[in-house]
Amino acid sequence: MRAALDGMTWLDPSDQAMRALALRQAEEIEKAVDRAAELDELRRELAGDMAALKRLQKLEAMCEITKTVGWLGPQLQGVLRDLGGTPAARKAMQGDKPIGGRLAQLRANAAAREDDA
Repeated sequence: MRAALDGMTWLDPSDQAMRALALRQAEEIEKAVDRAAELDELRRELAGDMAALKRLQKLEAMCEITKTVGWLGPQLQGVLRDLGGTPAARKAMQGDKPIGGRLAQLRANAAAREDDA
């Protein structure tokens, strides 16, 4: 994630909070993967200890990787989109297509008419 963000040369200092958010979300996803691996290892080690297995099941409910990725994945994608880190966002940033589209053009035309009046 850090390399991808470092490659986004268009980011301004004002984008640092979004950049930090993207890094944090990616870190949480990676931690969820690591916790799942540790959970599998503990499950094997504690196979005969029912009390420990019950505690482990409670921990397992808090460390559900599918839920973490399912929740943070789309949020991370949204942050990256806002930073111009998706193909569609980069396409929208192209110089020949001003951001704002038709509505921005109508507003600009109206403002120009007011200036002429």
